[in-house]
Amino acid sequence: MKIKLLGKVKQGFVRTIIAILGITLIVYFINVSLIWGRFDNFNFLMDIVGLLLIIISIKFQKIREKIKKLPKFVKIILKAVFICFVLSFIITESIIVYNMNGVLKKNVDYVIVLGCQVDGSIPSIPLMRRINVASKYLKENLKTKVVVTGGKGRGENISEAGAMKNVLIRSGINTERIFIENNATSTKENLKFSDELYDLSNKDIIIVSSDYHMYRALSMAKKLKYKNVAGLPCKSQLSILPAYLAQEYVAVMYYKLLGSI
Repeated sequence: MKIKLLGKVKQGFVRTIIAILGITLIVYFINVSLIWGRFDNFNFLMDIVGLLLIIISIKFQKIREKIKKLPKFVKIILKAVFICFVLSFIITESIIVYNMNGVLKKNVDYVIVLGCQVDGSIPSIPLMRRINVASKYLKENLKTKVVVTGGKGRGENISEAGAMKNVLIRSGINTERIFIENNATSTKENLKFSDELYDLSNKDIIIVSSDYHMYRALSMAKKLKYKNVAGLPCKSQLSILPAYLAQEYVAVMYYKLLGSI
């Protein structure tokens, strides 16, 4: 009786944890969407994951019984897949977080500012953070030029590069120091197209991007044969950083599979 009772208590605890995790995911990613106005596929997917976790918690006993009936080799494979996922998540996130702190280099040849969402013609908050970090660096390192890179996406009245250039000029950066690449639609294209236009791969370069994005950006730059490249990250808002880190894990794994990083 005691063993059965302990088993039921344990199952109840696991079901409660799964349900809480599911509810937390749904509430958090709905808030992220509403606060930042980014109703993207990833946020929607995470809400679906949260809903599935709640369903699993409700149907926990039936699911457990069905798993018990599976052949032994299937259960081994499922455990192996789960362990591999957990390990890959921990290792990848650790690498991402480790690279969130850049190494400051003075008077480099070029700063490359990677594009991000523009609302109409106004840079989004993450993009403004990148612009502000770049502007501060350029004011302290007067020999350095800047390449702003990013095309025009959905809901954007001007290119991301154009929006960045406008803000940099207003902040006091001389237009002769600002170079534009306004066709890129991804990080890889940001770096590839900028190099094709301005022959950057052999120059001394600093990449400005959001902290969570730094590892992927630097890895892609090195893959594209940038020889002297460092990162200058801008801090992300703490309330939304978990969402960015989760999304970045998916992006890193995807580009690893493609061989882009």
